[in-house]
Amino acid sequence: MISNQVAADRRVDWPHEHTSTLQLPNGLKDQLTLTARRFGKTPARFVRETLENRLKATQPHAACGSTLYELSRDLCGSTHGGPRDLAANKKHLAGYGSWKR
Repeated sequence: MISNQVAADRRVDWPHEHTSTLQLPNGLKDQLTLTARRFGKTPARFVRETLENRLKATQPHAACGSTLYELSRDLCGSTHGGPRDLAANKKHLAGYGSWKR
């Protein structure tokens, strides 16, 4: 049996912590308990960390401070057959944007 002091030491007080209740089928609850135990965590901590990681993964890259280059670097140099001096040679820009007039 765990003493009250040890149990109190295990609890982490988050500054703005709110309690949420989940209703889980018995099979899912048992799976959660076993998985959390396998990782050496309490079910509550396992759920919290898993939820945090999943929510971070769904955030758009721009919200993480990524630059346009970082978001599109895999596309740089991915075309073939175009003129090498496209950005530097003004003759390639002749008529560019004329459709707007």
